[in-house]
Amino acid sequence: MLQIIIRTVTMLVCLLLPMAASAGMFDFMKEEKKVVVVPAVTLPSAAFKMGAMLDAQLVERLNLLEGPAKGYTLIVTTPVDLNNLELSSPLARQMGEELALWFVQSGYKVQEIRKGRTVLFEPQEGELLLTRRQTLLGNENVRSSIIMVTTYTQSRKSIRFNTRLLHAGSNEVLAMSSQTIPLNSEMRTLAASSSGKSGVPVTGIMPSVGTRLP
Repeated sequence: MLQIIIRTVTMLVCLLLPMAASAGMFDFMKEEKKVVVVPAVTLPSAAFKMGAMLDAQLVERLNLLEGPAKGYTLIVTTPVDLNNLELSSPLARQMGEELALWFVQSGYKVQEIRKGRTVLFEPQEGELLLTRRQTLLGNENVRSSIIMVTTYTQSRKSIRFNTRLLHAGSNEVLAMSSQTIPLNSEMRTLAASSSGKSGVPVTGIMPSVGTRLP
C-alpha cells in the first residue's frame, strides 16, 4: 500500500513540475543578467570630469577646506597639439570653452587668453612662462594667478586631453588631469584641422600659446 502511495505522489510531481516551470514559478532561481549601461564619453562630460579632478587636487594642494580657490585668478589658455605646439583645432578650442565653463560655474575667477603670443611653452620641461607684456597681467597679480594649460594627442579612434594647473609665479604644477574621448565622424572633422589627417589640409589656428624650443 505504501509503495502505491509513493508511486502516485512521484507521478503527480513529475506531471506538475513541467506545468510549474512553464508558469514561471521557478523564475526566481534563474540568474538575472544585469545590463550595465556605460555613459558615452562626450566633450562636455570629459571637461567637467577633468574640472572636478583639478579642483579637488587644487583644494588639497593649497590646503583649502573646499573650492573654489578664492583670491586666485584662473587663466585659461587655448589647448594645443602636443606634437606641434603651434597648432590648435576647433575641437580643442571647444574643450577650452567647456573647461572654462566648469570653473566659472564652480565660482572661480576666470580670465581667458585668446590673442597674442603671451605665454611661452617649453615642451621638454613642460613649463609655462609668462612674458613681460603688461597686457597679460600686472606684476602684482602674477603671484595670485593659476594658469590652465591643455595639450592633446590624437589617434585614428580617439583624442586624449591632458590639462595642468600651474602657479604663475613659480611654474609649480598644482594639479593634473587627463581624459580620452572617442572620435565620431563629426568630432573627427573638427579635429582634422590640426592633425592634417583624413586628407584634410592643415589649417592650423594660432593658439594663445607660443613655443620656445630648446
